[in-house]
Amino acid sequence: MFPSFPFAVLFTDDSERPYQLIAKFDDPELASYKALFDRYSLSDYRVSLVDTTILIVKKQASSLLDYLEFDEEGYWLDMSIEHEPVLPLFISAVCPIFQDLILLETYVRQVADEHKV
Repeated sequence: MFPSFPFAVLFTDDSERPYQLIAKFDDPELASYKALFDRYSLSDYRVSLVDTTILIVKKQASSLLDYLEFDEEGYWLDMSIEHEPVLPLFISAVCPIFQDLILLETYVRQVADEHKV
């Protein structure tokens, strides 16, 4: 397992946000993630990958939020990072939570509970 798993780190030609982290949770090798997100989704609401990631960042390294830009489509989570020093901080603070499905589930559950009617 590489340190940024389940995120792939890409380098872009965007000088303002040169780093991109992407996780495609609908890929077969990440099926356990998709199953986790589906388990906590309601009939009219799918657990937001952005909301889950923001919650993790807030609890682990809230200063990162100023340097991240989020996008989500279906089971794809795409983040852009503004400054190079933010990348290792994200990897060390956030990726371990995503690598531990039991721990990740506590965050997913919290996001799902906030959206229950």
